[in-house]
Amino acid sequence: MVQDKELSPPKEKRNRRNLLWLGKLAVTVLILSYIYRTFTNEQKGISDVGNVFGSILTADHFPIIAFMLFLVPANWALESLKWQKLAQKVAVLSFWDAFRGTLTGLAVGVAAPAQLGDTIGRVAALKSDRRLEAIGAAIVSNGIQFYISVAAGAVGWFHLQEKLALSPAAKQMLSILLITILLLGVLAVAFRRQLTDWHPKNSTIQKIHSYLRIIGAYTGEELSLSAFYGSLRYLVFLTQFVLALSLFEFPIPALELASCVSLIFLAKTLIPAVNVLGDLGLREFTALLVFASYGLPAEKVIAATFMVWIVNVLGPILIGIFLIWKYKLKRNR
Repeated sequence: MVQDKELSPPKEKRNRRNLLWLGKLAVTVLILSYIYRTFTNEQKGISDVGNVFGSILTADHFPIIAFMLFLVPANWALESLKWQKLAQKVAVLSFWDAFRGTLTGLAVGVAAPAQLGDTIGRVAALKSDRRLEAIGAAIVSNGIQFYISVAAGAVGWFHLQEKLALSPAAKQMLSILLITILLLGVLAVAFRRQLTDWHPKNSTIQKIHSYLRIIGAYTGEELSLSAFYGSLRYLVFLTQFVLALSLFEFPIPALELASCVSLIFLAKTLIPAVNVLGDLGLREFTALLVFASYGLPAEKVIAATFMVWIVNVLGPILIGIFLIWKYKLKRNR
């Protein structure tokens, strides 16, 4: 009996390691399937996309492409600063730990619908026994980016709605939806303290509340700084997309081009796609819809969208896979 007790902990530890290894394998397979399916879908799409890429990858365009690549680490560094600021309510973490959690969340995010995978990846990467309490911090981080995207998209929408081929009823409904979301965001911030003061009696709700109550603990200064990082990140991503479109020399003013891009981001934000099945496809579809009234070549619009995805998402996803396999299940003292 004594021998069994001595052998039990190592066996239990080995089982946990095996489960973790299987989980890593499953996530990796899903991520690689997503990447494979994305490239396969592009090949099945408009055949001229490859030729379009060949026409823009010239020495004249090298400075613009180099600047787009330079903005990639800036993009994810800003997201990491936002996550570092918000997650410190639960655990003190360095910028590198925040960066690792951000890229891990990005990689896991393509293996799960909406923001579920991103939240799981970020929370799991925290070196703390209180990591589950960071679920609320991840929700706040994603919520801030959601609100910024909707706010910027609303500006683009009211700037371009008359040029889009949508029915008057559809335009009115979208306008009402955007205004409603913006007002609800203000109310959520104003009444966030109520979540901290709430004491539910139901045991299940109490458990959920313990993970979410952190939302009410953020000060206005913390939320403002996080929103500042999120806004800078949005501007970086917007700049990358506009630069990609500028390679094709579309006859559209820069401000109008930026408004079109904000609508593409808005659609991606409001329509939570199952990432494994079509994150990039949703962006391409929206891009074609937005630019339809300008009579731009479809293959060039798709090529620009695909380029932004390759530059800004594919590389960090591959790094995220590496970080997933570096992750070890252990308790922090």
